[in-house]
Amino acid sequence: MAYEIARKLSQVSYQHWVSNELFSIDWVILIIVNAIFYIIWLKLLDKSRISHLLLLGSLVAMVFLTSDIFLYGFLGLAEYKVSLTPVETPVFSIAVTVVPVINMLVQQYISSWKGYVMWISIGMAFLAFVLLPIYSLVGIFQLHYNWNYFYHFLFLLIGSLISRLIFLWITGIEQRHPMSEN
Repeated sequence: MAYEIARKLSQVSYQHWVSNELFSIDWVILIIVNAIFYIIWLKLLDKSRISHLLLLGSLVAMVFLTSDIFLYGFLGLAEYKVSLTPVETPVFSIAVTVVPVINMLVQQYISSWKGYVMWISIGMAFLAFVLLPIYSLVGIFQLHYNWNYFYHFLFLLIGSLISRLIFLWITGIEQRHPMSEN
């Protein structure tokens, strides 16, 4: 029974996406913003540190995907009205692209915690107070209940700091246990 309901909901969601979101101006805006972030990242990426930076980016994406599902899907504090893909939840734009790219670039250029906190705060403030309000104005993103951009800024900042803590813990283990030759 639940499977059939979920399947029908997926079909309705897909039809809505194809009819209302795909190739809309909002969808094109998301494509352009994501492309800009990827182009900047590829242009500035230190290729000699790519595996470490991608590890951080992956951790950031995991933290934000799971927390977005909880905050948006379960608690309903905000929602993306437009998705790049026909899958639920439409988190690709921020959680999987923009936040990880900003975190990877800050990590690449800043090694101290003080500098990292300062620059990641600036990056997350840009997202929370500039990009998301623009997304809200054009109808891509919407806040609900008492959730506001300051809370979202704190959410982005804390998630980024937790991701970096996990990243430093993992890379510390790697440094203490160098690869042995067989």
